[in-house]
Formats: sequence, C-alpha cells, structure tokens
Amino acid sequence: MYKHFLVFLFIGIVSSCGLIRRVGSHHEVVATNFTDAEIKTLIHTAEQYQGIPYRAGGSTIEGMDCSGLLYSVYVANEFSIPRVSGQQAQFGLSVPMHKIQVGDWLFFRTNGASQINHIGLVMQVNHEQDVLFIHASTSKGVRMDQLYTNYWLKSFDKAVRPFKNKLN
Repeated sequence: MYKHFLVFLFIGIVSSCGLIRRVGSHHEVVATNFTDAEIKTLIHTAEQYQGIPYRAGGSTIEGMDCSGLLYSVYVANEFSIPRVSGQQAQFGLSVPMHKIQVGDWLFFRTNGASQINHIGLVMQVNHEQDVLFIHASTSKGVRMDQLYTNYWLKSFDKAVRPFKNKLN
C-alpha cells in the first residue's frame, strides 16, 4: 500500500511540474521547455565566454573547464544546473542525434575515456549534419566546433535536452 502511495505521489509531482504530458493515449516524459527567448539569452551569454582559457575545475573568466562553462552560462541567467559533467549528463532527457536542437547539451568520451568527460552546448543547427556547439577545449579554451567532424563524432556519447530549474 505504501509503495502505491509513493508511486502516485511521484506521478502527481512529476505531472504538476510539466515533466509528463499526455500525447494521445500515451504519456511522454519531456524536459520542461526553455522558451526561445531563454535559449537565445543562454546562447548569447555563452558567446561572451569565447576565448577564455581552459582551466581544470574553473568556472570564472580567468579560466574554465567544459562543465564550468555550462554552469557559468546557466547560473548567469538564474538557472540551476549541476556543476560536473557526469551529473550534467543525467540532468535532462536523452535526445536522438537527428532531433538535436539549439540549447541541447552534447556529451563526449574523448581520448578513449570509459566515461563521459566532456560537454558542449548546441549553438546552431542548420540542418541534420550541421551542428555547431560551444565548449571549453583543453588546448584552445572556450570555442565553437562542428559536431560532424571525425574527432567529435568518434567521441560523441549522447545529447540531452536539459531540465529547466530556476534559481530561487
């Protein structure tokens, strides 16, 4: 009985937060959507960080790593996200490659890593195989790159549409 109560409580909470919506006779789990204006603002903020040098564990203009870049972009716009890429990879819903949109997060396992060790923010999608993302490169700092290059495609792990969580 207690388990059933918890299940119904969970469904009620998730439904009221907009994480489940009814689609026909099915329920579809969706990330709470950022508005186009919010995404545009996040992208604009990310562009301001171009050229900042890489610094492991950094999230300031003196230097930042890839997860610190996303963390800084979202916090600057009063959104709360996890700080490290492993937790960021769980902070949203997976998106198939052919449905990647501006504002989605891309996760990578670079240099043969066994777990996710890199993240970028999708800045532009011109068509299915033209996806530009911003990230903090260890060698060149914060910069933009194309997903559909040999290096990035080989390292690609998944795309995530992040949850929307405003700072209180």
